[in-house]
Parts: sequence; C-alpha cells; structure tokens
Amino acid sequence: MKTKKAILLLAAVLAVALLASGCSLLEESPSAFTAATLEGGSFTQKDLQDKDLTVVNLWATYCGPCIAEMPDLAAFEKALPDNVRLVTVCMDAQGNEETAKALLEKAGYEGITLVSGDEGFYAMFSDVQAVPTTVFLDAGGNRVGDPIVGGGLADFSGAYLAAVNKALKASGKGEIQLEK
Repeated sequence: MKTKKAILLLAAVLAVALLASGCSLLEESPSAFTAATLEGGSFTQKDLQDKDLTVVNLWATYCGPCIAEMPDLAAFEKALPDNVRLVTVCMDAQGNEETAKALLEKAGYEGITLVSGDEGFYAMFSDVQAVPTTVFLDAGGNRVGDPIVGGGLADFSGAYLAAVNKALKASGKGEIQLEK
C-alpha cells in the first residue's frame, strides 16, 4: 500500500511539473534545466554537452527491481568509454538521502545521482510511469533511442549496450564497446 501511494504521488508530481512547464517532449530543443546531485552539487543541460550520450536511470529507494539492478548498473557505468556517461535519478531521495546513499554504496555505484530539479528537468521525464526506467539523452539533451522499462533483464549488459548503440546511431555517433 505504501508503494502504491508513493507511485501515485510520483505520478502526480510529474504531471504537475509537466503542466506547469508547458513543455513537450516533442520539442526540437529541450528547455534548459538544473538538477541537484545527491552530493550537494548541481547538474545542468550544459553537463550533457561533454558526452555523446548520457544514460539516465530513474529509480526509487522503495523499488525492489531498482535496487536489484543497481549492482549491474554500477558495473555497466564503470565499463563505459569516456564518450558515454550513466547518471541515476533517485525519484524519492528528498528526505531519504541517507537511504539512497547507502543503497548506491552497497551496489558499488560511484557515478552521479540526481535528486531534484527545476521544471525543465522534470519535463524531460514527464512520461515516465514506472521505475526503474532508463532513457537516453544526446549532447543537446534530446531523448534518443527507446527507453528500457523494468528490471530483471537476463543479459543486463548486452541489453543496455544494444540500447546505447541504438541511441548513439540515432544521434549520428559511432557504436561503443564496453571496457573490461
């Protein structure tokens, strides 16, 4: 019941953010955004420009499949070449920062985790209806490729690598291989 309420609250927040922003995911050029990191820093659309692709995994501390896939995400993030980055977004981190940090540490994830943002940030993910969901952003902040929805992938690295390469190809970039 608690999980159902949290999902409904998340959906309501995302819907309000979309309505308030007046933004559409179909726009040619997304709005600028600013997001806060779990470590107290900031992450903006400008941070996307230094990578060909940013893989964004949306998750929550109450989500069993999210937590189960986190070690695979951590290993995947460490195997990415320099032109691709993985960032996570903890949808319920505000007020749960220590829980989020503990889960990420246990999984071995050392990358960037975003915890909140402005209207432009929430508009980018307004169509996400479940966690875990992973989307792909090009250097301009545009969504490319197909999202990965749900956890429990039999071949996590293979599925993610295929999705990354499809998104890179859609952006006119070359395919990658994972580093050992």
